[in-house]
Formats: sequence, C-alpha cells, structure tokens
Amino acid sequence: MRKRAKFLLCFIVSAMLVLVLEIQVLIPKEINLMVGKQESLSFNLPLKANIGDEEKIVVSGIDTEPVTENIEIDLNQDTILTPIKAGETKAEISAFGIPIKTVSVNIMPNKKLIPSGKIVGIVMKTEGVLVLGTGSVKGSDGSTAKPSDGVLRTGDIIISCNSSSIVEKEDLQKAIDDAGGNEIDLTIKRDNKESNVNITPVKNENNEYKIGVWIRDSTQGLGTVTFIDKDNKTYAALGHGVYDVDTKSLTPVSEGALTNAEIFGIQKGEAGVPGEVTGRLSKGSRLGSVDNNTDCGINGSLNGFGEEELAGEAYEIGLMQDVHEGNAVILSDVLGDGVKEYSVSIESINKLGLSADKGMVVKVTDQRLLEKTGGIIQGMSGSPIIQDNKIIGAVTHVFVKDPTKGYGIFIENMIQ
Repeated sequence: MRKRAKFLLCFIVSAMLVLVLEIQVLIPKEINLMVGKQESLSFNLPLKANIGDEEKIVVSGIDTEPVTENIEIDLNQDTILTPIKAGETKAEISAFGIPIKTVSVNIMPNKKLIPSGKIVGIVMKTEGVLVLGTGSVKGSDGSTAKPSDGVLRTGDIIISCNSSSIVEKEDLQKAIDDAGGNEIDLTIKRDNKESNVNITPVKNENNEYKIGVWIRDSTQGLGTVTFIDKDNKTYAALGHGVYDVDTKSLTPVSEGALTNAEIFGIQKGEAGVPGEVTGRLSKGSRLGSVDNNTDCGINGSLNGFGEEELAGEAYEIGLMQDVHEGNAVILSDVLGDGVKEYSVSIESINKLGLSADKGMVVKVTDQRLLEKTGGIIQGMSGSPIIQDNKIIGAVTHVFVKDPTKGYGIFIENMIQ
C-alpha cells in the first residue's frame, strides 16, 4: 500500500509539474484587449483565472448572462471577455486552488491608426554625452597617461562637469579647458543612477588638456514610420530600439528630429550580406520630434507639416490574437516611387513575448521587391504589416542568412 501511495503521489506531482510547464508555454505573460471588442478565451486546460478589476471587463460564457463582479473564468470552457474601460489589471491563474501564474491584462482604447511606410530621416541627440570608451593621452613631456581608465566606463553618460551642464562634445572640452589642468568633477549616469567622479586632465603634446575618453553626442540614420495616431498627433517608427554601435546599449535621447529623406539607391541584400537603403536626411524638412527611444521603436510628436506629409487612410488595429499565418502585405516607399503595397507571408507567430520586436516571422513573396531589394533591407524597419485590412505590426529585423525573411513586432507593443 505504501509503495502504491508513493507511486500515486509521484504521479500527481509529475502531472502538476507537466501542467505548470504547459501553462508557462501556452499562456502568455501579457494579454492585450481593446475596449468594446469581444474576445473569446479558451485554453482547454483545467484552470481558473481570477480578474482583479470587475470595473474594466464584463465576462460571460457562450450561453450565460454577463458577470460583472467576483470574476472567475474557467479556462477549460469558452468564455467571452468584453473590456469596457481602458487600463491595466491582473489575472491570477490557478489550478486546483493553487496559484500558478500572474498574467498582466492591458486594455487599450478602441481607435484607428494611419499606417505609413514612408522612409524618413532620424536624428537623435543623447542626454549629455555618451562614453564610447577610454584611451591614453600622450603628455607634453612624452609620457603616456590614462586619466579616465577605471573611472569612466563604456555606456556612461556625462551630464555635467564642475556643475556646468554638458549637452554637446564641445561643452565638455570647454569645461576641461576652463579647469586649467585642475581636477574636474563629473556627474555621470550609469545604469540609470547618477553619481560623481573626479578626473585630473593631462596636457598633451599639443598643449591641450584631455581626459582620454571617446564620446558621442548624437546619432542619425534612415528608418520607416509605422503609423500615425491622428487623435494626438503622434507617430511610431522602426519597431525596434536604436542601439549605439559601440556601447551596444539603447541610445538615450534628450531631443531629436524626424525629417524627410532623399533616397539615392538600394544595395540589394544577399545571403550573409544585408542590403540597405542609401540616402540622406533633409534636415531642413522637419516632420516632428523624436521623444522616446524604446525596445519597441522610436516615437514622438508631429508638426503641421508632418501631419500633412504622413496623412492617409486609417485602419483598425489587429491585436496579437487576430494575427494568423498566411498572406499579408507591407507598406513601403523603399523603391522611391511612393508608398506601395508588397505581398508577404506570415510564416510563424510567437505569442510568448520572449522578445518584443520578434513576435512573428515574415517572408517577402512580392517579386517586385525581391528583384530590387532581395527582400528586407536596412531602412525598411518599421514598414507596417497589414492583414485582413487591419494594421497588425511592423517589420523589424532581416535574417542575415536569408534576406527574404525577417522578424516583425505586434502593433500593440509599439502602441504601448
């Protein structure tokens, strides 16, 4: 009897472990809903979900009346969720009364967006100056010194020197010159925390004071606008963050500009060699500001000219649960003859949210695009993806070994 009881206990524990692992795989850590849009929910698992805010969601079964309080959902049956108020809440997932997982439920306002596909210029100034690395200074006496070694690190942001604000590289050099060889006090930001460090400049062989540091204060390039939110005159672009090529970190933004761009040509992508759009920024033709640089792309406000340049037809939003494998289109003006539709196929979908900008795999099937670009090339990041007449996301990355394919981001990640 004891052996049988032990066997039964081991079986139950093993079954629970399998169930927990299955839950982690099948149920995402985050679910996005839209006000007024019904969602049918069923995972065919012996689970319960308790939603913490009955003011935001009305729940009903297929054949039952709506429930608006003490919301408990049986995930083994079909359930209809009807969000009634935008905001955030939590769903506690449990099995046999044992809490297993907490899922974030984000309820988005029901609105339409204008998909773009226009390639633009992006200029971003960093907050302070970004430290790319430290080096040596050859002194006026022929000696070599490393005044910043062990004090500053790659990725540090210098925001002030001797209490003077540092915005550009020239600001830092002026503060060092003003110190006349005396020790300087730098306020830096490292891992989002401010601290102060001290460095003594060294006079180099040209009789200039240096601290032996490589810095950058701005970055620029080409990318694609994904959508415009006409209601609040904002836009989102790229679908992935802008990372500094030297520090490999997300570039901090103090201010930036979105501009028109002039496309010169296309370098066709090949296996192992990503293609790219070549062109230049029209800095005198500003469309708006760059306010944020996130893992899910850049965003900002449009000016009046930008609103006119990026105007278009508004589309409904397709959330992650609306996306399916099969035919879709992307919008892009990569060929230089205006924004056009190009056929693609959604080959696979990742709903687990392991990487926000890699939610789906997209394959270019349009022969016009394949002949000219080879598929997805640099500069096309942010090209909106339309499926079933809804904007569902944007192209983010190309597969280096196969430029006909790339990743895409779900649109709700860019909206949030």
